[in-house]
Amino acid sequence: MNEVFDSSAFGSEMDRLTGSVEMSGNSCLFLPSGVQSYRERWRLLAGAKHQVHAVAFSVMNDDTSRRMASEMRRLARSGAQARLILDDGVYWTTFCGKILESIEDGGGEVLHYHKLFRDLLPDLSKGRPFHQIAHKLKLKLKRHFHEKYMVVDGTAAVLGGLNWGDKYALGGQEPKAWRDTDVLLTGPVVADIQDRFVTDWYRYQAQNELADNLRRRGFDPQECIERWRTQELADRDTFKDRWFPKLEATGDLPIRYVAHKPWDENRGQLTNAMLHVIENAKETLWWGCHGIRPPRMLAEALINAAARGVDVRLFTNSKVSAQTLMLRGLFGWMYWESSNHYKTLLEGGIRIFEWQKPGAFHSKNMVADSCYASVGSYNIANGSCFHHTESNVFIRDRAFAEQVAAQFEIDTKDCLEITLAQAKTPSAKNDPFLRPLRDRCFIVDPGMWPKSVSEDIDAGKFLPF
Repeated sequence: MNEVFDSSAFGSEMDRLTGSVEMSGNSCLFLPSGVQSYRERWRLLAGAKHQVHAVAFSVMNDDTSRRMASEMRRLARSGAQARLILDDGVYWTTFCGKILESIEDGGGEVLHYHKLFRDLLPDLSKGRPFHQIAHKLKLKLKRHFHEKYMVVDGTAAVLGGLNWGDKYALGGQEPKAWRDTDVLLTGPVVADIQDRFVTDWYRYQAQNELADNLRRRGFDPQECIERWRTQELADRDTFKDRWFPKLEATGDLPIRYVAHKPWDENRGQLTNAMLHVIENAKETLWWGCHGIRPPRMLAEALINAAARGVDVRLFTNSKVSAQTLMLRGLFGWMYWESSNHYKTLLEGGIRIFEWQKPGAFHSKNMVADSCYASVGSYNIANGSCFHHTESNVFIRDRAFAEQVAAQFEIDTKDCLEITLAQAKTPSAKNDPFLRPLRDRCFIVDPGMWPKSVSEDIDAGKFLPF
């Protein structure tokens, strides 16, 4: 058994790297299919009394989302607070506008993160207007709200990789539905997730108002920020008993919730955490997500772990199953870019398994040494590392970690292991590990930079984003 994960030194460093605290006295139910997750979601929604605070990367235009909207309207009409945060960029691709409008028409509230078509005009006094527009659009397309969780009455939370939609809800039942994972959480850790939702709700209200009015004559950005901060503090006091009820222990699990806000806070909390876990694994490190596209610092950390004898396995989509991802895997780019990483990773001793079922593999779990596990929204990719907001929990418990490991064993039966002979050799232009570093590396704690990344950054070998 790896005793490092139970040590105070490991926990203290996780505190520092993530700005979070591990909470004791929790229960956690592992939900490795959409059917299991949605059974709990509908149960919680049916029993909600005071509020439902939900966040999602996407809401599909289908029956599952319509049922969710119906529940939100019912709660709002009863006097409960029904609030939803979602990513605005993806909103324009799922055609869910009428569903979201129905929530608002019924008294619920919907907040769009980082609106896609706001603040794209250049500042003509700075010159190079087309360059400014291109850079703003690049950031809009990179920066996303990628979290997926729901907090009900401040007492229970469902968190993980599932968005709202049929292809998630039917996982484990329909072959073409997606393989994904959530957890049901109760106990003191729920207050940390609730607190993050409240902080984000008012922060993003301020951000949207700033984007709408920044060029308006007489508009004071600082006054806008302070006004929303004052409103947040007032509402925290007004709703404190509803938002933050006293939470008794519901179990004995030590759980840490980590929120990752690369652009909102200019810090890479979850990237720090993942690098810290990888660095301390001794026996096994199994990790899955929809595409394997690690930046150099994650790739080097994983290769270093394999070099010291850790059994590193990565689980992801095949070329066929990747076609079921958003916009047919962004028109094939997701798998093409993912497979460009294979050769270097396989040469470094990492094993790669591709999902063979027709529906996508979308689960984002990590388990280390069968005693420490993480479930959430964070992917093995540049987007999660440097650009997307994410939410994960870390559970320090052998019994729970063994459940996650057992699910990976089940998933392996539906995967094909990729050999080095099967891996393509990307051209120098397309080799992701030959691309220059970006200054986004600076949001990650310098103590977590692997050797070659640190050397290149110290030598000034990086480009501005």
